Amino acid sequence: MRASCFILTVLLAALFTGFGFAQGQPDSMPIFRDVSAAAGITATHRGVWDDKEAMQGYLAIGQAWGDYDRDGWVDLFVTGNLDPNVLYHNDGDGGFSVSEHSQQLSLPDVPSGGAVWADYDNDGWLDLYIVNFGANRLFHNDGGRGFQDATLQAGVGDTGKGTSAAWGDYDSDGWLDLYVTNWSCFPECDPVDFSAQQDRLYHNNGDGSFTDVTVSLDYALTLGAGFAPAFLDYDGDGDSDIYVVNDKLQNDIGNVLWRNDGAGCGHWCWTNVSSESGADLLINGMGVDASDYDNDGDLDLYITDMVYQMHLLMNDGSGGFRNRARSTGSAINMGPDNGVGWGAVFFDYDNDGWQDLYVAATNYHQTFPELEVSFMNPRADALFRNDRHRGFHDVSAGSGIDADLPTLGVAYADYDQDGDLDLVTGNWNSGYRLYQNQGGDKRWLSLDLRGDDPTLNPSPTSQGGTSVVNRDAVGAVVHLTTAAGLNQLQTVSIGAGLGGNNQLPLHFGLGDATAADLRIVWTNGAECAIEAVPANQRLRVVYGVTAGCG
Repeated sequence: MRASCFILTVLLAALFTGFGFAQGQPDSMPIFRDVSAAAGITATHRGVWDDKEAMQGYLAIGQAWGDYDRDGWVDLFVTGNLDPNVLYHNDGDGGFSVSEHSQQLSLPDVPSGGAVWADYDNDGWLDLYIVNFGANRLFHNDGGRGFQDATLQAGVGDTGKGTSAAWGDYDSDGWLDLYVTNWSCFPECDPVDFSAQQDRLYHNNGDGSFTDVTVSLDYALTLGAGFAPAFLDYDGDGDSDIYVVNDKLQNDIGNVLWRNDGAGCGHWCWTNVSSESGADLLINGMGVDASDYDNDGDLDLYITDMVYQMHLLMNDGSGGFRNRARSTGSAINMGPDNGVGWGAVFFDYDNDGWQDLYVAATNYHQTFPELEVSFMNPRADALFRNDRHRGFHDVSAGSGIDADLPTLGVAYADYDQDGDLDLVTGNWNSGYRLYQNQGGDKRWLSLDLRGDDPTLNPSPTSQGGTSVVNRDAVGAVVHLTTAAGLNQLQTVSIGAGLGGNNQLPLHFGLGDATAADLRIVWTNGAECAIEAVPANQRLRVVYGVTAGCG
């Protein structure tokens, strides 16, 4: 290797539209195996939605992967909603044990939803942000020795009905910023007060505190509809934009794409480009994930919908999106099987170099003539294999993940370090399932990017850049190429699907390739190239330390 530089009601019309999967041929053996019991994953989830008698409901779940003790094995945190949260320690032998620090994070008296790991203070240890129905909580990681509640000092204890959160360094100053989505206070409040359920954008001040800068966004577009945010550089201009998936049930905002236009307008400049980009879906939006599913060098979006078909927004490379859900076979419509979409993630489960897709789902029932609706009923999730021709095949049947459960959340990680990506799913009023990938003979490469440390190096030496790189290198972009002409793009991100985050290291499937070339674009614009990286390894690249990289 050498270096070279909620639904209360459902429209009756929804009953008459189709929710069909284009069935593919399942493999002779399951792709995934449920190892929850054997691995020790026994956490429970308890939620309520009763808008008629109890007048209460919190549609939230959280599953977050992160190596909190830096032992090289990714750990797992899950939220219980009305039950206590649980932190699991990865024991490195295929099993998990409840962490000795789990009680500090359990919040038994606070309904908890989404959760995300991030090193917000660049000290090298992953901290944990928990989104709640009530005050959110930020827990600082005390060097792997435990967690301290830093919410008050940080100023990020928003008190709305939180659903999800995402981290990203939108101003490239080397410190991770935070976006939090809140949904309506319905059914608890009457009339609904959207002002108390506003999304929040927090700027990291670099001293352990944050400033609420939500005022830099259009007020009306941040009120009481949010389910899932994502930081992504959709236009490839080198900075992080924000996409927010909204549910129109109580407030018909529609999904919002904020283009990052930098400083210079009295505060940070965000432009609403939802309409002109084609990303302004007016839907019952639940979850979102961003990935380059067609390997054309830009980020596409998959968005789930609670009432109608899901949406696959293909990036056209010129600032716009085109919905290709139907033509790619990933539409998943409402209809005969009454499916409801929640979280979703792109991931390459078979290591062929193309991003596949997992969609968490529940089933709704509607009775006549009472028109009573229930939408948290069990149903099989969907697993789509990328066919390498801008389409997908449904391989759910026989995949090992087709158990009938009401699934809201999903996140991936190679928890057993065998070279393929595994899954954890969060199931409403049930608990969590761990699915071990049974793998295959395709090659892979795991890439762990590490940024600079502003606390140790306030005057970084960058190659043409103007700022430092956050410790987790969130927002950095990697271009991978093989000799056979396979090109992939991935970006480091925190916050995916609904209420959680995937592992931080980037996982590339290489197919039959024995090596790959890498081009890394850091968040400050600096670039480096590493050639002929051998397959089937875990590679760490540190900005300013690895030869030629910063």
